Amino acid sequence: MGAEILTYPSAFTVPTGMAHWEAMMRTRAIENQCYVVSAAQVGQHNAKRSSYGHALVVDPWGCVVAQCSDAIGLALAEINHDLIKKVRRAIPVWDHRRTDLYGNLSPCWDSNDKVIPDKGQYQFGQVMLDASQLFFKTSLSMAFVNKMPVLPGHVLVAPIRPALRLSDLSTAEVQDLFLVVQRVQSVVEKHFGASSSTVSIQDGPDAGRSINHIHVHVLPRKPGDFTHNDNVYVKLQEHDKDDKKPRRSVEEMAEEARTLRALFH
Repeated sequence: MGAEILTYPSAFTVPTGMAHWEAMMRTRAIENQCYVVSAAQVGQHNAKRSSYGHALVVDPWGCVVAQCSDAIGLALAEINHDLIKKVRRAIPVWDHRRTDLYGNLSPCWDSNDKVIPDKGQYQFGQVMLDASQLFFKTSLSMAFVNKMPVLPGHVLVAPIRPALRLSDLSTAEVQDLFLVVQRVQSVVEKHFGASSSTVSIQDGPDAGRSINHIHVHVLPRKPGDFTHNDNVYVKLQEHDKDDKKPRRSVEEMAEEARTLRALFH
């Protein structure tokens, strides 16, 4: 599930090791598309029980690249990270895995944010975002400031891939999107001095969405910011439909994004 190296120490007996050891380790490497480093116990415990040994290292294709004998020994192998990436690109097993058989498992989330370029644009439905508006980004999701915030700190999180509905996202995209939402919520609450948030999705035009791209609203909340708490949803539905309401400038949004960006490092 995202690991680059699995360790699999063992103490197989000789008959079991001869039947299963190498086949099992090669299978682990192939199904996880990573290196498997398997230390193995050697020696005789009594007249009827001896350990198989044969410590080995297997690459992501299932090839044994280093192996010891049934005696004490040392095996050395080079770990090639480029090979791991090549194998996973060639056979993207996580994209092909059937969730009806395996459940909604997904690889470990890459919590390291990606570098946001100084220039460039990102598609957000029928509009384009300047890179200067983004303050956090992973390989699948982006978080950015709002042109017409309902409240101070009102920001948006969206998948990088243009998708209309929540149901259009892959398991990996859903996982990444909401992990980013969780992280963004924590940061903006602290920065804007809030202890609560409204996290909302308008999933479709009939739910009030005006941008043709699934996205999540994150709004830090404070006591009394709305006379009636649920009025926030009315404002969300109306805030970007008033042509007379002023929009924030590119410079103003870029300044807020720079401030927030610094809080993620």
